Amino acid sequence: QQQCSHAQVQLAMFSATLLPAVETLARSVLRDPVRVWVGRRNTAAATVKQEIVYVGQESGKLTALRQMLRTGGLTPPILIFVSSKERAAELFRELVSEGVMVDAIHADRTRDQRERVVEGFRAGRIWALICTDLMARGVDFKGVDCVINYDVPKSAVSYIHRVGRSGRAGRRGAALTFFTEDDVDM
Repeated sequence: QQQCSHAQVQLAMFSATLLPAVETLARSVLRDPVRVWVGRRNTAAATVKQEIVYVGQESGKLTALRQMLRTGGLTPPILIFVSSKERAAELFRELVSEGVMVDAIHADRTRDQRERVVEGFRAGRIWALICTDLMARGVDFKGVDCVINYDVPKSAVSYIHRVGRSGRAGRRGAALTFFTEDDVDM
């Protein structure tokens, strides 16, 4: 019991983004905290080339994605982020019918289903993984060179975490964000 005294416990917190409220909370529970950040604060990694792709109407997203997949403009494995589990299921149906080695992961899938999908993606059986923001934080896929924001993220924090799935550990990466006329305000 003596080895587990509070004085010997070291707490650490890591995040690509740190909102002021979270920083205040951390200071309230940590003793003599030290803050260290690498690169510019609350920004995407400099190793990720970011591109915005204007697709006109909503239907232009699928057209642009299909064209990129057909012409070899995308090298698997890729992550495709959508705004909801319904959007994930819809895009999955479209791509699987075209023979793309694709799967989807979101909160409606069981833990076992999510684990099988992640394993399939890591093993290369799944080339494109459609996901919600559930996968934007805390998951490391070493081989992902490209992230597609099929739907524009709702916040800068979400964008940073999505984009951060590419260009990990100093490697180069790419992030494409599809946007429509309806996304201009974003």
